[in-house]
Amino acid sequence: MEQFLTALRAKFRTALAEFVEPYRDSTSAILNYQISIDEYLVYSSVLSIFLAQLLTHKGIDIFVGYPLVLLNALLLLGQDRLIIHRNHAMAIIALTVVSFVASANSSTPGLSIISQILGILFFSTYFFSVLTNFRLSLPRWIQIYTHFALGIVILGFIIYVARRTHLLPPTPGEMRLRSILPEPSFFVYLTLPAFGIYANAFLRHGKYKLELFLFFVAYILADSSLGFLGILLMGFFALLPRLSLWKMVGFGFAAFAALVGLFFASENFRLRVVDTAVAIARMNFSQANASTFALLSNAYVSLQTFLDHPLIGIGIGGYQYAYLKYAPFVNVDINDPAMVNLNMFDASSMFLRAAAELGLMGLVLLIGFLIVCSRVKGDQHVDIRNALLPYLVIRMLRLGAWFSLELYFFVGLFVLNYLHSRAAYNLPKSTRKSDVTI
Repeated sequence: MEQFLTALRAKFRTALAEFVEPYRDSTSAILNYQISIDEYLVYSSVLSIFLAQLLTHKGIDIFVGYPLVLLNALLLLGQDRLIIHRNHAMAIIALTVVSFVASANSSTPGLSIISQILGILFFSTYFFSVLTNFRLSLPRWIQIYTHFALGIVILGFIIYVARRTHLLPPTPGEMRLRSILPEPSFFVYLTLPAFGIYANAFLRHGKYKLELFLFFVAYILADSSLGFLGILLMGFFALLPRLSLWKMVGFGFAAFAALVGLFFASENFRLRVVDTAVAIARMNFSQANASTFALLSNAYVSLQTFLDHPLIGIGIGGYQYAYLKYAPFVNVDINDPAMVNLNMFDASSMFLRAAAELGLMGLVLLIGFLIVCSRVKGDQHVDIRNALLPYLVIRMLRLGAWFSLELYFFVGLFVLNYLHSRAAYNLPKSTRKSDVTI
């Protein structure tokens, strides 16, 4: 018996050695691979947008992604690679001057303007420097981002199952899929462009069926109104060139039917629709759910501020002071921190905040930016546009922060996509490069 076990162990070791041998060299190469500073900056910059909402509790709450970007900015500065384009600098200067002029007729303090300008300047300069310094093609940036996003989705399934089976402590009253993010809406913001990339690649080339299925199921489990609206916009932008007038009408009916079905299928979506209708009818927002309250109260404040300062607004950074002035008129208790802190500082929407802080000029520039940079040609550029535009619309509808890590990363990709398309299609046809499938 002992001889038999000895022989069996010998055979097992031989079989294991034969199995491992083909992978020995590649495993050793991976373990001994030296990561260059450029590779670190590229991958950590993309990773930072997914870490931006992660909090570390060490005496003070710190969003993990922000220290990472600060460190990377210092590395770029040390390499003399933190750059700002002349037009970029002129836009920042113009925004600063207009804001200070606007603040003369409002209660916006100069420190608020300066803090917002510095935030916009820092994050936009950092991400535009990263996107243009490392000689990576636009498809390569998209590929790196989508791989990270796919990982976040897969991790989301694992965490979702772990919470459902109590392997991880569930969040009280919140069992929707959100991966490592604090809430489903942030999960949508960070993964919607990747969802769009896979969806457009599937429509054009029939690829990425599994990835598309995983994203779709994840959004169903996230049960976020923003996610469902993002899917609808994604489908609209992707199918728009293929739709005739009658097909457009059919798409409209199909979208309406989908929304009706969603109203009955999703409790979260139904709650928001009903609360919004009731709150508007009663002009009392304080009894609505948090999302509806934030949207409607900030819409009222923004409208009143816009009517009082229609041309150039009250200056960037001044919204919180307008909120304290107008919010009591819609039965908002400004002494309740839970009410006031919900979205007082960012208006719950970039469109609303732009109307209040920058007036008609800001709204025209913001919407004009989306329209102009959407005018691209070529399959590759159109697919990237169709993936990024739904995110930008959703983000600007429901989040008003002027600077966040993911915003300028995606805005940078959006601008580069437009510039590359314009450069390619201003060339003679004989010198144009063929589109690259992502």
